[in-house]
Amino acid sequence: MKLSNVWHSIQFKLTVSFLVILLPLVVVSVIANVYSQRMMYDQITERTRGALLTALEYVDQLTKNIEQQSLLISSNPEIVNVWMEADDPLNLQYLYDMRMIQQQLSALISVNPAVREAFIVHGQSGSGISTLQGGVKWKEIGEEQWFQDALEANGGLSVYMPDAAQQNESRYLEEGYIYYARLLDVFNSNSQDNVLVIVIDKHALNTVVQHLQTSEHIKTSLLYLDQLVLTSNSTVQSSNNMFSIEESNGIWSIQMEQPESELFKQPYYLELMTYLIIMISILLALCLAWLVYSEISKPMRKLFGAIKLFSGGHLLANIKHGRKDEFGLLMDAFNRMAESQRKLIEDDYEKELKLARSEFSLLQSQINPHFLYNTLDSIYSVADKHQIKEIGEMVLNLAQFFRFSLGKGKETFTLEETIQHLMYYIRVQQIRTDQFTVEMDIAEDTKPIPVLKLLLQPIVENAIVHGICKSSYGGDLYIRSRLVDGFLKITIEDTGCGIADDELTEIKQELQKINAHSYRYIQEKEFSKYFGLKNVVSRMKMYYGNHAEMTIDHNGMGGTRVTVTLPIERDEPA
Repeated sequence: MKLSNVWHSIQFKLTVSFLVILLPLVVVSVIANVYSQRMMYDQITERTRGALLTALEYVDQLTKNIEQQSLLISSNPEIVNVWMEADDPLNLQYLYDMRMIQQQLSALISVNPAVREAFIVHGQSGSGISTLQGGVKWKEIGEEQWFQDALEANGGLSVYMPDAAQQNESRYLEEGYIYYARLLDVFNSNSQDNVLVIVIDKHALNTVVQHLQTSEHIKTSLLYLDQLVLTSNSTVQSSNNMFSIEESNGIWSIQMEQPESELFKQPYYLELMTYLIIMISILLALCLAWLVYSEISKPMRKLFGAIKLFSGGHLLANIKHGRKDEFGLLMDAFNRMAESQRKLIEDDYEKELKLARSEFSLLQSQINPHFLYNTLDSIYSVADKHQIKEIGEMVLNLAQFFRFSLGKGKETFTLEETIQHLMYYIRVQQIRTDQFTVEMDIAEDTKPIPVLKLLLQPIVENAIVHGICKSSYGGDLYIRSRLVDGFLKITIEDTGCGIADDELTEIKQELQKINAHSYRYIQEKEFSKYFGLKNVVSRMKMYYGNHAEMTIDHNGMGGTRVTVTLPIERDEPA
C-alpha cells in the first residue's frame, strides 16, 4: 500500500484518533507525576526543616540554661566571697565552707539533667571543688589553654569541646564532654583567677539527634561553630545522590543527610507505574483501533461489493447478513434502496426521482430554529429535574444566546441588547472554564445605539479563548462603551497571556487590507488565519463604511485591548 493511501485509510485515521484521545491523559499523567514529586520533595523538605529547627531550639535552650546557671553560680556572694578570701580552698579551715559550696553546686545543677558535673578552680593554688570528685588538685592549671580563654573572656561564657586531636592539649579535660567555663565573680572588675566550669556529656545531646533518626541510612550531625559535636551514623558516606539539609542559628547547626533513592522510593515506583499505565493504554488504543477497523472493514467490503454489482447493472444485487448493528441497518437500507431503485427504473424513473427531490426539499424547509430551542429547553428541563445547576444554567444561557442570534430577523440590535446577548455567551464560558471575571462599564447614552448583529461576540470569544484561557492564572474581562465626537467606541480588554509583537504586527497588516469595497474579495478568500477578526472587520466595513474601524494593541495589564469605533450615522457603501 502506498504511503499516501495509508494516510487516507480509515485504519490510520482511527489509530491517530485513539492516540490523540490518549494524548491529554499522557500529558496530564506526566505533569501530575512531575508535580507530585516536586510537591513531595517540598513537603519532605519542610517537615525535615521543622524537625531540625525544633531540635536546634532544644539545643539552644539547653545552652541558654547553662549560661543562666553559670551566671547564677558565679554571681552568688556565698560562693564568691569564700573563694575570694581563700588562698587555698583545700586547707582544713575551709573544709566546712567547701562542703557547703559543693552541696550548693549540686543543688543548682540538679535542675538540668544534661549537666554531668560542675567544678570551681582556684587559679592561684590550682585547687578546686567538684560535685563528683569533691576536693581536687589541678597542677599548673593556669597553663591550660581553655583556662586562659576563660580568663580572657572577662566574665563571658567560653565553650571548649576537646576531640581526639585536642585531648593531649589538656591534662584534665576529656573527649566526649562539653565544658562551659566562666570567670567567678563576673561583676567584679578586680576578680581573681577563679573559674567556674559546668560539664555536659555529649551523649545528653544524642537524644536530640536520635529523634531525627528515622532510618538506618540517615546521617545526622550536630555542630558548634562548624566544629562537629556528635553524629548519629558515622558509617553513612556522603555522596552526590544524598538529600542534604542544614539549619543553623549562628552558633549551633544541625545537618541531616539521607539517600535520595530511599527518600523517593515510593514516588519512583509511582512514576514507573504511571509510565507502565501509559504504555499499556497506548497498546490498548492500537489494539482497539485495529479491532474497530476490522469490525468496520468487513461489512464495508461487503457493502462496497454489492454497490459495485448494482452500479454495473446487476439490479438484483442483494446483501445477505445477520447483523443487528448500524451496519445491519445500512445493509438493509441498501437492499431497500436497490429494490426501490429497481421499481423506479421500471415504473418511470424520472418522475419518481423528481418527486423524491421535492419531498426532500419540503422536509428540509421544515427544519427551523424552533427545533433547536425545543431541544435546549428539553435538556434544561432534564438538568433542572436532576438538580444539575451548572448544566441547567449553561443550557439556559446557550438557549438565550441562540434565540437572540437566530431569532427576530433583524440585522441590528441596541447596544444594551447586544451586551445582554454577550452575557449569555460569557456566562456559558464562565461555567465551562471558571477562571475569569467580567466587568461592564456601559455609558447610559450608548445603550440605545444600534449595533450590527453578532459584531462583538467573536472579539469577546478571542479574548476568552486565546487570551484568558491560555493564561495559567485566568484573568479579567473588561467591556466599556463611550460616545466620543459622534462615534460609538467599544473597548474589550483582557488580562490574559497577550499577543506576541510579531503576531500583533501581522494581524494589523492583515486587517488594514480590508475595506468596504474589498468585502466580497475577502469573503472569497480562504480565511486560513485570523478568520474571526477578518470577518468582524469585513462585516463592519460593509455595513458602516470605511469610517468604522477596529484597533488591536497591548494593554498595561499583560493582555490585549480591542477598540471598535462605529459611526452613529451609518454610511451606505458605494
